[in-house]
Amino acid sequence: MQNNNRRLFRLTPIAAAIASTALATPALAVDFSGYARAGASTNLQSGGEQTCFGSGAAGHFVGRLADECDTYAEIGLGDELYNEDGKSFRFDSMVSYGTDNQGNDFQSYSYNDSSGGYGGGDTSLRQLYVSGDNVIDSLPGATLWAGKRYYQRHDVHQLDLYYLNNSGYGGGVENIQAGPGKLSLAFVNHDGDEFIQNNKFDVRYAFPVGSSTLTLVGIYGMADLTDQQEDAGFEDENGYFFTAELASGIMGGFNKLVVQYGADSMGFGAFENGGGGRIANSNVDGYLESSWRVLDHGVISLASNWEMGYSALYQQGSAHDSDAEDAERFSVVVRPTYKWSPVLSTAIEVGYDDVQYAGIDSESTDLQKVAIAQQWSAGGSYWARPVIRAYAATFFGDRAEAAREGDGVDGDIQLGIQMEAWW
Repeated sequence: MQNNNRRLFRLTPIAAAIASTALATPALAVDFSGYARAGASTNLQSGGEQTCFGSGAAGHFVGRLADECDTYAEIGLGDELYNEDGKSFRFDSMVSYGTDNQGNDFQSYSYNDSSGGYGGGDTSLRQLYVSGDNVIDSLPGATLWAGKRYYQRHDVHQLDLYYLNNSGYGGGVENIQAGPGKLSLAFVNHDGDEFIQNNKFDVRYAFPVGSSTLTLVGIYGMADLTDQQEDAGFEDENGYFFTAELASGIMGGFNKLVVQYGADSMGFGAFENGGGGRIANSNVDGYLESSWRVLDHGVISLASNWEMGYSALYQQGSAHDSDAEDAERFSVVVRPTYKWSPVLSTAIEVGYDDVQYAGIDSESTDLQKVAIAQQWSAGGSYWARPVIRAYAATFFGDRAEAAREGDGVDGDIQLGIQMEAWW
């Protein structure tokens, strides 16, 4: 019996080679990262699901707490594929899933299929790129990259607002040592209106100013028409977008002061998520010729058990149409959080927003929010995730009155439970 057992588990040369290769492959070394949120909610007064007033694409200008009616997830997989003599290469990827109406989400991959409201959501490729550290001998410490990626994005978390977001397909070199700071150079390609290609050149320099860090960013967008588009009479426009950000450590946390300006094809840059741009120069209602923004945000420690996130912004946009109203927005949000224990906390978020978009006969509208959430999280930090939160919120103002096709949710109590995770 013993001899038979030994013969049963004896490996052939081919099987041994396959097993050796499998054991040598660092399968368990794959980096798994991502972000996700999902939940359920209801309106106590008006019935049905709660009404939300922001989105991940456009931001939540009264704060995102209790204002997320969508399901969204980003799943990232990556791994270091080479590391020898101080030079390394890694591959990173990310896909996302999202549905605007999480109450009707089901199993389908198509949002508008024959199953109607149970059609599910949409998937998208967010990142797919390779980066190499120290692979350029003349630039020690720098990183060479190419592919599709989220490129050095800057955001206000509690607003879900990416005020600097020049992401897309491209390549470049980042973290080049240049004097006291680091220089990053990138080329990002983006197809815009009418599939006109927009070639964007991105230059960034971050350097210390005392105990703070000042980051300067310049992005130049150049429309690149095909011969067929030129023959068809397509209009095009170049543009530029500037950002200056001063990041400082204060009160056990940080504060960031940001000033931005965009013009011409990138005239929307300082009024929406920064870094994109319209490159078809059409005289259309709502098109901004230029915009500027002043933003201050951060997270600080108020006491041993208190932390607070905050943001305040003011921005203006000049309408392309001389007969249209200019755009203007003022937003302020605070979120104090009290930690009862390492896993239990209570967060209160209060927000105010007043906005007027560019356009003919455009009028300003306001919105206010008060929300409270009981939170169970993986640690006591303001940033601890995953978190499960039960919340109650109410919205006031013009947009709350106009919601639900004019029936309004002004002052309604909205309840929900949500999970949020990143890793």
